[in-house]
Amino acid sequence: MIILLTNDDGYQSAGITTLETVLLEAGHEVWVCAPSDQRSAQSHAMTLKGKIRFIRYDSRHYHCSGTPADCILYGLNGNALPVKPDVVISGINHGYNASTDILYSGTVGAASEAALRGIPAIAISARMDRHATRYPFVEAATFLAQHLETFLPLCTREVLLNINVPPQPNGEWKVGMIGQLEYFDVVERSSGGRSTSYDASSTKIGLAYGDTELDENGVGIGDEVTLTLRTDVPPELKHSELETDYRLLEEGYISVTPVLVHPALDMQTANRLEQLRRGE
Repeated sequence: MIILLTNDDGYQSAGITTLETVLLEAGHEVWVCAPSDQRSAQSHAMTLKGKIRFIRYDSRHYHCSGTPADCILYGLNGNALPVKPDVVISGINHGYNASTDILYSGTVGAASEAALRGIPAIAISARMDRHATRYPFVEAATFLAQHLETFLPLCTREVLLNINVPPQPNGEWKVGMIGQLEYFDVVERSSGGRSTSYDASSTKIGLAYGDTELDENGVGIGDEVTLTLRTDVPPELKHSELETDYRLLEEGYISVTPVLVHPALDMQTANRLEQLRRGE
């Protein structure tokens, strides 16, 4: 198979490097095009204005100045990559992309861009817990390599597969529902110095605002406020009684979830996955 790998952690990340090694050992032709830098939580963001740079850093290896979706959009649609892949695999991401996290995921965003362009696509992620010394990248890559030919027919313009691997997989996989997560992110606020603003609507170009008016937080016109997001506390699953991907991961299963790219209900794919898991 001709496989194009991408991710949102950057082209030098351990996840994509491990995945490439395992797929090469399985006999596939592997190409890599991933962001030049860390681009997590980019979702399906694309560069609509400005220029995107592709740098070839090795044989069949490129990195891209844009987002994960840009790697696919410009790489394939713009012919920056001299390849027509049989499948696009995005990952292995450093951390889960499960349940509502998929809305933010650049890993899933790259896979969905491929699916929208008629290329079979799979997103794969893995997490390391506080008791582990490494990510289960080898286990995740091996699982995907072993099941790739089985999963590929289920990847269409309408559906991509989203795979998540727990820190210590129990050797089994199940079809997981998309759950809803509750987040405990904290936005920290700090006031900086002055940042002079100008009234662009004024005929007196360059007229600086004064500081006589304060808002409810005591910020004057021209004051600068800096906000930082802290994500120290992991999210919690709502409706834990459902067999969601997050619940399966907590129980040690590898979770395989069909994600609809086209807005239509497709229980057929989920049912077929369940049949494959049972060996039917």
